[in-house]
Amino acid sequence: MAGAGLGALMREAGVRPVALAPADRLGQTLQGLALGAGVLLIVCAPLMRGGNRSVALVALEWLGLAVLLGVGLRGLLRPVGAWGHGSERLGLLVLAAAPLWVALVQLLPLPMGLWTALPGRAFYLDVLAAVQAPGTGWRPASLTPDATWAAVLAGIPLVACFALALASTPAQLKTLTRVWIGGALAQALLGLAQLGPFPALHFDSLFTGVIGTFANRNHFTSFLVMTLPLVVLELRGAWQHRPHHPGGVGHAGWLWGVVLFVLVLAVLAAGSRAGIATGVLVTLATVLLLPGPRGSRLGLPWRLGALAALVLLALGAVGLDWMGRFAGQTVAADSAFRHLLATSTWTAALEFWPLGSGLGSYAGVFPRFQPAEVSGFAPHAHSDYVQLLMECGLLFVGLAAVALWLLGRRARGLAARARTPHGLDRQERLMMVCGLGLLALLLHAWVDFNLRIPANAMLGAFLLGALLRPLGGGDHPSPPARASGRERTTAP
Repeated sequence: MAGAGLGALMREAGVRPVALAPADRLGQTLQGLALGAGVLLIVCAPLMRGGNRSVALVALEWLGLAVLLGVGLRGLLRPVGAWGHGSERLGLLVLAAAPLWVALVQLLPLPMGLWTALPGRAFYLDVLAAVQAPGTGWRPASLTPDATWAAVLAGIPLVACFALALASTPAQLKTLTRVWIGGALAQALLGLAQLGPFPALHFDSLFTGVIGTFANRNHFTSFLVMTLPLVVLELRGAWQHRPHHPGGVGHAGWLWGVVLFVLVLAVLAAGSRAGIATGVLVTLATVLLLPGPRGSRLGLPWRLGALAALVLLALGAVGLDWMGRFAGQTVAADSAFRHLLATSTWTAALEFWPLGSGLGSYAGVFPRFQPAEVSGFAPHAHSDYVQLLMECGLLFVGLAAVALWLLGRRARGLAARARTPHGLDRQERLMMVCGLGLLALLLHAWVDFNLRIPANAMLGAFLLGALLRPLGGGDHPSPPARASGRERTTAP
């Protein structure tokens, strides 16, 4: 039974057993290895606090290595052109090698004389002298090298998801996006079940409410919201395939409508302010930007009306208790706390500029800068960008600039194709919704630390890879494709 299920998955993803040369058979085996390990990686990502536990993270790292092995060897055997051309290829390689750059900059040992000359290190030199520690030898630039090594290794599953999205065929990419959606749906159903009298479903979490297997509602909601544009695209595809069906959209359409409803219901029930705001934004943007199904009468007013009806139905089911989270006093207190963290982290970032204190060093270094108004222990800045600026300095700025350049090129390319008579093809529509899902994560990261949660960061890396795949090769007809009868893509 298990073998039959795996075979069905491979067939759906475009891996079919045919008579091939030995090199081709090896390539197909490596392709299957990467796909199978990728599916397992995606399924396991959120299972233990979103991967944010040591044992869970080690398992994800090993699975990520298996994915990279399959993708890398397959690429050496037969390059598929998934990394674009020229400067775009160079930019993608720079992003994929981000953990390597961190290791080279922050973990290579430096002579003590050079180490003491680095910004922000004089304080720690005095501490070493006070405890009579050796003041000679070699030290890495990171103030907490063990934490930086752990952060570098945690980047393995992120790079694996990024490379997997880039190197997959269109059919495989469709399968993988549906696996992510399935994981989000499972989390949503578990989260809604946590509203009942089942305390064991929280798995001894410090937080209660609708959190799935995550540590809190913010991380849970961010994971779900990133998949909302993907579900809207699937719903559109189901409608397009049967626009004139007497029963309406057909069974597949109703199924995707139920999936969308469950996800929206769970997002509202969780009550994360940033999660709800980003969810509304990206879902509305998806409905506005996606063209209506070809051959149907489902114009923009009808699509907006259907979305409004779905949200109202979800509000009726979950109630309005979550709106207390948007009360002025609650928002003001929380905003003041996050502002204190952000400004004090900014002070630390200037202290260690341009090299940074070391990726993953925040918990060990920030207490020196923590204001008295912030009580307790602050392991994160509740703003990924200012924390990354403190930890990585100019390296973060450089990698962010490369990412923004690639995203800007892709946005311009998609906008230009959308203005053509035929509009966006299937693969380009998938790129667009992946970009909107990634936007939800990037916006939420301004006020939280979802980029530090492995499952959320892995989904974000996957969406980034899917968005940055080379343009072209979708369902626009071309003379070679018509003449040879090559396989058409089936993504919605």
